Amino acid sequence: MFATHLPHVRMNEKAGGRTIGYVPMVYEKAPVQPMHWEYHVLAINTQDMALPDTVQLNELGQQGWILAGMLDERIGGQGMFVYYYFTRPQMV
Repeated sequence: MFATHLPHVRMNEKAGGRTIGYVPMVYEKAPVQPMHWEYHVLAINTQDMALPDTVQLNELGQQGWILAGMLDERIGGQGMFVYYYFTRPQMV
């Protein structure tokens, strides 16, 4: 890690009647760890089961699951399933 600054600019110098200060630039080489994700698919057959309510969705949220998307087969007339796709960072 190293910092740079403009050596010719000082706090007491004025430009256009204003005091100028410098902001140090800090460059850091930090190792970047790739994110690992895990996924969960909740498939609901709407002929047999009701769609999840807020209690069920909140339970998944408390477990760390984030709703990433959903697919409703009923809209296109292709089926009776509704799929909920969840993801969360994997605990490594």
